[in-house]
Amino acid sequence: MNDFDYLAQLPGEGREQDWIRKRLGTLSVREGYALTAAVMGSPPENAVQAINRLQSLDEYRVLLDAGSYEALGRRYLLNDTRMPVDALAFADLESVGRQYEDKHPGLFIGSYYVQYPDAFPEQVYRSGMALPADEGWSVKVKLASPAVPEGVWLRLPGLDEYGDESSTEEALALRELRIRRWDECALVDAQCVLPEAGDLVAQYGDNIADLIYDGVQLGFVLEQKGQGSPSFQERYTAALALEGCHDLRLALDVSQNLNCYDWMQRADLEASGMALLMDKGVSEELIRASGIDLAGYKAHLLEQEGYTPTADGWGYIRRSANEFCYQYSTPAQPQEEPGMAMQ
Repeated sequence: MNDFDYLAQLPGEGREQDWIRKRLGTLSVREGYALTAAVMGSPPENAVQAINRLQSLDEYRVLLDAGSYEALGRRYLLNDTRMPVDALAFADLESVGRQYEDKHPGLFIGSYYVQYPDAFPEQVYRSGMALPADEGWSVKVKLASPAVPEGVWLRLPGLDEYGDESSTEEALALRELRIRRWDECALVDAQCVLPEAGDLVAQYGDNIADLIYDGVQLGFVLEQKGQGSPSFQERYTAALALEGCHDLRLALDVSQNLNCYDWMQRADLEASGMALLMDKGVSEELIRASGIDLAGYKAHLLEQEGYTPTADGWGYIRRSANEFCYQYSTPAQPQEEPGMAMQ
């Protein structure tokens, strides 16, 4: 299932082959099963097609304990219907499984059934385009167990689009590692989509369950985008930079305390500067005639008020007077001045 190295050798540009090689390097367990079905259902002939297969993996559904028609039928009745458990012994499970396959074509792989997308995935990448971003995740974790010392990758957040808890990335990773609990395995590597999250392996060590929980929470934060607030990502990034964040737990706390910051977009500086002068009684005609740099004037006032320009040039930010509430991280303790220690 995991021998996909040939995909990086398909005809294509060097940058495309490098992209494929890098993407395969953190392929999760669930993605591995999905990719098997994708390349068997429609074998890619070149790097462009391989990239599109890799970009479509979230559209495949991986069903556990469904490796035969009988098992698929049982799983369907247990999970997707109100059929009483005691009635299963009297059902034609194989027939039910075949009916499910007719409605939802897929591929049996070991003890899994990988369900194909309802429609052929859209071709998001074409030759000559900028290479696509690897999106849709918050944290990637590589875990190893005594049974699988080489380790497997887990991609978070892990709930599939159907809300099926038994088909989460976590469930598939536990099955592949042949363990029941996260404390039975070791953390080998971890990546976060936020550079500000810092070194996750150093932060969490053996606390793998905590890392997975926090990674899922970050996934929800990034997906919800502050309940749809405008410019969420720019504001969040600016707040992380202002806090000097290098810790995932602090990054989560910042996401829950965005009301503790004041912002102003650079795009709004000119209009704000104009409004400010007019409020002071300066006519619009005089403002126009004087050729004043309205944006520069407003930026000057913001910096006097404690605002800091954002590194990406989006705007300005400062801490507000609202109390910052810590839920995930621990507030830094002020250092004692020399000579203040208790005797």
